[in-house]
Amino acid sequence: MSLERMLLFTVVFALAGCATKGFVKQQVTPVSCRVDVIESRQNILDQRISAAEGRLNSLENRANTLEGQVSALPKTMELPAADRAVLTDTERKSIDAAQRAEAAARNAEAAATNADAAARPAAKSFELGQKK
Repeated sequence: MSLERMLLFTVVFALAGCATKGFVKQQVTPVSCRVDVIESRQNILDQRISAAEGRLNSLENRANTLEGQVSALPKTMELPAADRAVLTDTERKSIDAAQRAEAAARNAEAAATNADAAARPAAKSFELGQKK
C-alpha cells in the first residue's frame, strides 16, 4: 500500500509540478515584448539626452566667448582729461548727453523697482477682495 501511495504521489507531483515549454513561452512572451519596447524607448531617450548635452556644451562655449568679449569692452564712457580736451564741443555734448541718459536709465530702473515693490501689497489686497 505504501508503494502505491508513493507511486501515486510521484505521478501527481510530476504532472502537476512541471511547466511545459509552451506554458513558459506563453508567460514569458508578453514580458519579453514589454522589455523590448522599454529598451527601445530607453535608447531613444539616451540619444536625445546625448544630443541635448551636445547643444548645451555648444551654448556654454558660446556664452563663455561672449563673456570674454563683454569683459573686454570699456566699463564706462568716461574719458581721461587729456582726451576730453581734444574733443570738439559737439562731441563733448554727445558724451555728456550719453552720461545723463545712463544716469536717467539707472534712476528709472530704481523707480520701477520701487513701484513694483509698492504694487505688490495692493495686488495682494485686490486678490483677497476678489476671493470674498
